[in-house]
Amino acid sequence: MRRIVSSVLMVLLVFSLAACSKGQSKDVVAKVNDRVITLGEYEKTLAMYKKNFESLYGPDIWTKEAEKGKTVIEMVKEKVLDNMIDDEIVYQAFQRENLKIDDSEVDKQLKLFKEQLEKSPDFKAFLKDNNIDDEFLKEQLKKDMAIVKYKENYLASSKINDEKVKEYYENNKEKYRKEEVKASHILFKTVDDNMNPISEEEEKKVKEKAKDILIRAKNGEDFAKLAKEYSQDPGSKENGGDLGYFGKGVMVPEFEKVAFDLKPGEISDLVKTQFGYHIIKVEDKINELRKFEEVKKGIKAELEQNAYKDKIEELRKETKIEKKLKNIK
Repeated sequence: MRRIVSSVLMVLLVFSLAACSKGQSKDVVAKVNDRVITLGEYEKTLAMYKKNFESLYGPDIWTKEAEKGKTVIEMVKEKVLDNMIDDEIVYQAFQRENLKIDDSEVDKQLKLFKEQLEKSPDFKAFLKDNNIDDEFLKEQLKKDMAIVKYKENYLASSKINDEKVKEYYENNKEKYRKEEVKASHILFKTVDDNMNPISEEEEKKVKEKAKDILIRAKNGEDFAKLAKEYSQDPGSKENGGDLGYFGKGVMVPEFEKVAFDLKPGEISDLVKTQFGYHIIKVEDKINELRKFEEVKKGIKAELEQNAYKDKIEELRKETKIEKKLKNIK
């Protein structure tokens, strides 16, 4: 049930509500060639985004800061309109190429959705409150299928075959090098639970304690036992400090550099990070080039995605787009 409701929800999130509307200028938030996206359509789509975000992150998500000094809601408002424009661009391209969607398949998908909707009264009420009826749902499902078909049709003609995938692999082998470290650590925190630094006097005591445990570890005492007794990392403490295997870009830079420099079996000196003092022990290291067959599927997906992005950009350049952000509250 959750999967089906979620998938239809994402249809409404991703694909625009744009239609051949004749809204007043104050009611228009964008124009794509001769089609307009009205404020009402935009607000319905935004409501769907908000519902999805709140189900994932809670109702307080909107006040949090995102990037470039903007809140999450400010970022989402802009992204919603951009997505609606992109989707309308693709839908128009689908129509220009005279591609077709079987109405019986759309009816089948709508019937399946409605059957599952009966088991979700809350979601059903949400659709009713937002005036989302069967006709609207059917149109959105049809657009969803149309855009998917357009992408499939384009990729089929893009000729990204095994030969091209192999060529890309040969020219970019280092991208597929598997370089990982298996390490354990003992953490002595120099911040409180809210990541506020402790006093200088307290930090001196923590550092002295860490030095004592470092000496014991380097003298051959069982590292896992020391971690269980002294580490302040709740995520690894009970596992003897074991962090498992991790690649580059996972740990904070200071920690990562030392871990990748150590040889298996070696123990570091004290390593200071934003969390405190660490004693790191490297258990194992992997540095090998992944075979073509292991990465073949992923490379093809990456090349196809990049090709499709380029196509969307090409369509954008060929489209007359007008955004009226001032009409969005």
